[in-house]
Amino acid sequence: MPDIQLALVGNLQKELDRQTNEVASAIYEATDDVAAAVKKRFRQQVTSAGLGNRLAKTWRHRTFPGRNVLTLEPAALIWSKAPHIVSAFSSADPIRSKSPGGFLAVPTDFAPASRKRGARGRRMSMEDFLETFGLDSLKVFPKPGSGNRVFYAIAEKGFRRSGGKKRRSRVVKQGGRIKSQPVLMYVLVKQVRLAKRFDIDSVAAIAEQLYVRRVVTGIARRLGQ
Repeated sequence: MPDIQLALVGNLQKELDRQTNEVASAIYEATDDVAAAVKKRFRQQVTSAGLGNRLAKTWRHRTFPGRNVLTLEPAALIWSKAPHIVSAFSSADPIRSKSPGGFLAVPTDFAPASRKRGARGRRMSMEDFLETFGLDSLKVFPKPGSGNRVFYAIAEKGFRRSGGKKRRSRVVKQGGRIKSQPVLMYVLVKQVRLAKRFDIDSVAAIAEQLYVRRVVTGIARRLGQ
């Protein structure tokens, strides 16, 4: 009689271990699938807002501790490699200068492209502009009627390169001819407020509901219920 009891207990433990592994696998798959779905939704929000695939692909996800490690409490991390940009377009909070009482210099389409590594597609900052073309390359004056809250930084007929081996002059052209009128390079403002284009909270709320359904259906499928 004792031998039979030991055999039954042994078989039961083996079955319990098998079912635990199946449940753990189902939970892991649900966690990873929902994380991937959330990442895809965030990427779709970026492209739908017209901000391009490059920013969209900064959204990443990773599931822990790994597919080969069974646990009943897996976790997924979803993040963006451009958190400041995502935050600016999701919170709609005003962006201010880091310097107390300072201004933000917003480049116009006439501002030159940045030469810094990793800044592809970005306009040159006003600081880099002055460093490259000289402190006298821009004239700054208040926008009429703004009460000194908005300033214009203007380049006149052209601006000179202040450094470099060739020391060539650079001029602003239009239709192949040198522009005779001043060119607006930067607009200086106290703060800017970006329109809200991402809704992270709504995606998170939907993900919570989806996760519960995925876990339940995944466990039922693996246990054959």
